[in-house]
Amino acid sequence: MKSAKLALIALLIVLTLILGGCYVEPTNVSTNNQNGNDLNFPVYPSVTEIPAVPVTAAPTAIPNVQPISSSAQISLPTSVAGNFSTVAPMAPTSSAAKATVTPPVTATPSPTPQGSLKLGSTGTEVRNVQKKLKELGFYKGTVDGDFGEATEKAVKEFQKQYGLTVDGKVGSNTMAKLATARATAKPAVTPTKKPTATPAYSTNTYLRNGDSGAKVRQMQERLISLGYLVGKATSNFDNATEAGVYAFQRRHTSYADGVAGPETLKALYSSSATKTSSPSGIIGITLREGSKETEAVRLMQKKLKSLGYYKGSVDGSFGSGTTDAVKAFQRAHNLTADGVAGGGTFNKLFSSSAKTAAAAAATPTPKPTPTRTPTPKPTATPYRTPTLIPENTYVLVTVSPYEDYYATLRRGMYGTPVQQMQKALRELGYYSGVADGYFGEATENAVKSFQRSNGLEVDGVAGPATLRTLLYGAFPFGS
Repeated sequence: MKSAKLALIALLIVLTLILGGCYVEPTNVSTNNQNGNDLNFPVYPSVTEIPAVPVTAAPTAIPNVQPISSSAQISLPTSVAGNFSTVAPMAPTSSAAKATVTPPVTATPSPTPQGSLKLGSTGTEVRNVQKKLKELGFYKGTVDGDFGEATEKAVKEFQKQYGLTVDGKVGSNTMAKLATARATAKPAVTPTKKPTATPAYSTNTYLRNGDSGAKVRQMQERLISLGYLVGKATSNFDNATEAGVYAFQRRHTSYADGVAGPETLKALYSSSATKTSSPSGIIGITLREGSKETEAVRLMQKKLKSLGYYKGSVDGSFGSGTTDAVKAFQRAHNLTADGVAGGGTFNKLFSSSAKTAAAAAATPTPKPTPTRTPTPKPTATPYRTPTLIPENTYVLVTVSPYEDYYATLRRGMYGTPVQQMQKALRELGYYSGVADGYFGEATENAVKSFQRSNGLEVDGVAGPATLRTLLYGAFPFGS
């Protein structure tokens, strides 16, 4: 049994030498084992490490070794004999002889050239820009040298405040301005536009020419902010204000009558109300030669030119030519001809009754009020207001030259519009008299009855809403 073990050990030694590719001439050493058995076997000295060399020949294949039975008797020669193929020694496995591994070299990114920093750029220059923007209060992010969206946004804000081209790129101009910008600079803050507060009004709120008060002022301020009026709110609903209401209604409501009712007010204070660059009236200011309110002066010149009083350029400059035109208009309308345009002048200038220069020249003196003739005789005795209308006379009323304007008819007037209204009232059963064109007490009572039946304000005055409802259908009062 012991002999079999010894033979197995010897075989392992031989295999080790063959696989290691190293062969050392054995030295015969006679050694007695501890049990007194005389067994001679070769003892090999320690192997010196040999440096690795390139393999020049493929090693001979290791012979197939059959396993040894535990009962087999093996006798070993006192010296190892035989021919061995020369095998290139393997590379040493000690830690000292391990190959040195060189780590991969990371390419150093080329710096972004100054003057072309933009979204996606990186490097020291970007970091310097971020640092400067942060000092100035434009950049809130991390100074990391990465030109991202936050950096681009900060650059745009900086460019906008300093009047540069807003492209988000740091070019030579932006870089130069960054270098000279003061550290106390702060980004411009655009105030958030607050929506216009809608004043409280009821479904029965109707603002019209002649009214005054807080609601009129609020309406005027809104019309001014939208560009339909020029000047300052006065709280008085005059002809110039009415012109602004008309202009707004033409754009936003179903019809225009100059009366700001619920439909008009709702549209006026809504966020969808559109602005205009063509105002229609001037309120609350006084213009004279040398005035600097160019927009108001331009509007006044435009209106005077349309009526034939002004021949110069509509340039917003109040010179001597504009002064002469204002004086001519004032004389034609029996106003103080001082060349200063104030509330009275504007109230007449923007009214539907403003006369052209040609008409004023043709009728230098006002026509006398026509005297009522006995034929045709009115059905009822005309109503007379001693303080306004002379005895036995009526005021002539004519059709407005504007298509969407209606003349306001009231007791004491006469003319074709009154006759047309009487015919319509008679056809509907509200008036039983003769359609003679004279607005007397019977006509007024018929108008009141019609207004009451159609949910209109019962005042006996046939204004735009009453006439529109009477002649064209059941429109609401005002708009």
